Amino acid sequence: MTAYIKLYCKIIAKEFHRLLTYRSNLYSGILSGFFMLAVRWALWAALFATGNADGSSLRETMTYFIVGDIAYNFIVVRYGNSIGSDIQSGDIATRLIKPFPYHLQLVSMANAMASFSTLTYSLPLFIAAAFLIGLLPPISAAAFGFFLLTTVLAGVIYNLIELLISYSAFWLTDYWHLSWFRGALFTLFGGGALPLWFYPEWLHTICGYLPFKYAVYQPMAVYLGRVPVDEIGTSLLMQLFWIAVLFAAERFVWHRAQSKMAVQGG
Repeated sequence: MTAYIKLYCKIIAKEFHRLLTYRSNLYSGILSGFFMLAVRWALWAALFATGNADGSSLRETMTYFIVGDIAYNFIVVRYGNSIGSDIQSGDIATRLIKPFPYHLQLVSMANAMASFSTLTYSLPLFIAAAFLIGLLPPISAAAFGFFLLTTVLAGVIYNLIELLISYSAFWLTDYWHLSWFRGALFTLFGGGALPLWFYPEWLHTICGYLPFKYAVYQPMAVYLGRVPVDEIGTSLLMQLFWIAVLFAAERFVWHRAQSKMAVQGG
């Protein structure tokens, strides 16, 4: 276990060094982030000016996106391109025989990217939005604690779904569309582009039967008090249920992927 932790820290440090090498990407990312913040504010301000807010407020909606961006930076991962690239180049064979498990190699690189993105992108935007817009605090200390817990569980759900989708690269010759497919699922059913409280009742009900809601929408719903205190326990149980189901599915698909592996390059 100690050896794994050391290797995990080394991979994260190496990724941080690589990301800091390209300063132009860092600066352009921050500038584009501020631009998107201004665009998002203008669009939602125009929508709320029409009076069709469905009981929500502009501050609540902006808090949903800005605070959510910080939380989701530790959730959102991109395994599909990494796995597909390793398969196509033939590097998958070397990575699988390394003493550090392949899954942990992917997770450590993703965590490095998430930490780097939070410090250099989400945090500056959060500070700017807090001063210029005025974000809502959590409704209570208990809600904030449950928000942190649901965010961790949401991260596990997101990672498992991402792995399941990414494993299809073992059967497909073209894997570049995987990120689009995953993004579409989380955007539509998870509330990635629009809070679920704006959804029609029938679509909101469908989202409740799928895991995507519990990976994206649920933490911010708890933070903002959209989930009543007496329903938080049920919400946590639903997240644990989906983790169990998705973990079993991930193990099954990974076993099949290893038996079907066909390296296309190298």
